Amino acid sequence: MKWLPNFLFGVMAGGVIVTLLGFTNDWVVTSEKNQQQVSDAFIDAQAQICQSLAQEHLRETPEKEKLAGYQSDVRELRDKLAKEFAVPLPGEKAPDALVVTACAQKLNPDGA
Repeated sequence: MKWLPNFLFGVMAGGVIVTLLGFTNDWVVTSEKNQQQVSDAFIDAQAQICQSLAQEHLRETPEKEKLAGYQSDVRELRDKLAKEFAVPLPGEKAPDALVVTACAQKLNPDGA
């Protein structure tokens, strides 16, 4: 029975080490991280709807707007389109600002 204290110490130390490794290497999904991922997916889905509505509008307009680039006038145009086509959810007066930003970034063909 001399081995029992060493064995118990090894089990406890191993448990602590595995727990620390699990949290630091993202092997464990915390509820906060899960909520953030759900929120990001929700915003991305709304931004994709906004993007498709804005692109459909641009296809129907006789003047093809150039949305590529990082100049201030082009950014303002993308922001304006995003604000116009971002849809507020039921019960909200205006669309979420994060959705508008994500939509404007998606409208830039050069990447955001």
